[in-house]
Amino acid sequence: MNPGPREGFRWTRESIVYAFELWHRRYLRTPLAEEWRYAGEDHPSAPTVRRVFGTWNRAVAAAGLRAQQRRPVLHVQLRREPGVRWPEARVLDALRDWNEVHGAPPSLREWRRASKAHPSAATVQRLFGSWNAAVAAAGLTPRPQSLPAVPRSLTHRRCPRTGRWLPA
Repeated sequence: MNPGPREGFRWTRESIVYAFELWHRRYLRTPLAEEWRYAGEDHPSAPTVRRVFGTWNRAVAAAGLRAQQRRPVLHVQLRREPGVRWPEARVLDALRDWNEVHGAPPSLREWRRASKAHPSAATVQRLFGSWNAAVAAAGLTPRPQSLPAVPRSLTHRRCPRTGRWLPA
């Protein structure tokens, strides 16, 4: 655990009060100790605040804020952005959008990296069981499985009909 936002930094009373002020400006209320851990790397940990001030409420008072009554922690409001959920309908729409833009359904390799525009390949496979099942569910024609260019070992030969490598 780092003692502060950069190497050699130590939290002082003044820097902790400033962190409380930043919190108050952002959320327009006094932070609770339970939700302080969601404040980010530029804030001291709750144990650090307690060590410097003795108690959480003394730190709140030093920042010129009023102590709040304990209430449920609102995780979603404090995080940057809640995680994007990908229901099946949105996944299918993303696959169809890819097909429109690129002129062909996506291969697993092309889709491999997640972005804000589409879910990860692992999410798609988890929802539909396999990549080709997801592509078919989107109403697209799955690409044929690619065949390895080299045999697994020297004892394999290529089947003239299917092109697959078979044990000799």
